Amino acid sequence: MTDDKGGHQDRKDTKAAKAAERADIAGQVWEEVRGRETARDDQIVRLKAQRLERDAADAAAEKPPTKRSK
Repeated sequence: MTDDKGGHQDRKDTKAAKAAERADIAGQVWEEVRGRETARDDQIVRLKAQRLERDAADAAAEKPPTKRSK
C-alpha cells in the first residue's frame, strides 16, 4: 500500500475487500434460494400429477353403469 496521510488507501482497500466479500456471499445465498425454489416447483408439479391421477382413478371408480329407463 502507499504511505499517504491517515492510511486512506488502506481503508479503501479494506472497504473494497469487504464489498467484494458481501457480494460473493450474496451470490451464494441467491444461488441457494434459486435451488430451493426449483426444488419446490418440482415438488408442486409432482404432487399435482399425483393428485390428478388419484382424482381420475376415483372418478372412474365412482361411476356405476347407468340404466336407461323407458
